[in-house]
Amino acid sequence: MAKEFRSTIAISAAPANPPLATHKLFDSSYVEFTGSPVDEFTIRIRTVNKLSPQPASFDAYQGQLVLLGTVAAVESFLRAVFRRAISIDPICQEKASKKDVSYAAALHLTVDLLPEALLERISFTSFDNIEKALKELLGVSGELPADVKSVIDDYVKVCHLRHCAVHRFGKLGASNAVHLGLLEHKVLLEKPLILDYIALQNAIAIATAFVRTLNGFLFNVLISRLPDGYFSGSYGTDRGRFLVYYRMFADRASSSKSAAPRFIYADFQKERAKHLANLHKAKK
Repeated sequence: MAKEFRSTIAISAAPANPPLATHKLFDSSYVEFTGSPVDEFTIRIRTVNKLSPQPASFDAYQGQLVLLGTVAAVESFLRAVFRRAISIDPICQEKASKKDVSYAAALHLTVDLLPEALLERISFTSFDNIEKALKELLGVSGELPADVKSVIDDYVKVCHLRHCAVHRFGKLGASNAVHLGLLEHKVLLEKPLILDYIALQNAIAIATAFVRTLNGFLFNVLISRLPDGYFSGSYGTDRGRFLVYYRMFADRASSSKSAAPRFIYADFQKERAKHLANLHKAKK
């Protein structure tokens, strides 16, 4: 068979690639953050937002990079909160035990970090994916509350903007237009995203609301389904057990910090006692 002809014209000359030793680009001395995932998010979003261009000299492309960092901070929060929930909570552990992880993850990850392997193939960029992960990995039952649904819906819009920035250099693709609302966006197909300062800050606020709302929701889900008798009713006796959950969700880094664990414990006991009293009345 004759050799196929293919020309060798250098229409766009390319320089030789420089070396890139990727194993030297990661910090081997890094130690996992010991505070709560929501605190880690708060610290990171502040750092990312420092990179936002100022209104008077706002650069839309630089704004897109800040948007990327915002979504990355949210995804890091989600992975941290899922991993730590699976590490401490029996129901989460039962749900996760039914899932497979790669051999490489099982061989090289520590026990505390192994749940990360369960999240490798999950994309937290759609309502369905987020809801599915909550149910399948954390055992969240029933319909999600309206406030949680609302913040997920709003956050997913931010994810679609981020998708345009990452994969299309800001241009609006058909799939993103469908999810954002084709009626309003069809005339904007293949048009570039032009973030301004206010839109970027709104996107950061939406991401923050999603993280904080989900954080509070998951705290209440996990602590409310602990079996009867798990807490004695005495904070002094239960302090150790309660702090396992409190420390995982407590907000200590924002301007609206969580109340002290003793007060959160007292509020939880009051709500539980009221619920049990109502159940007892209903049975009469």
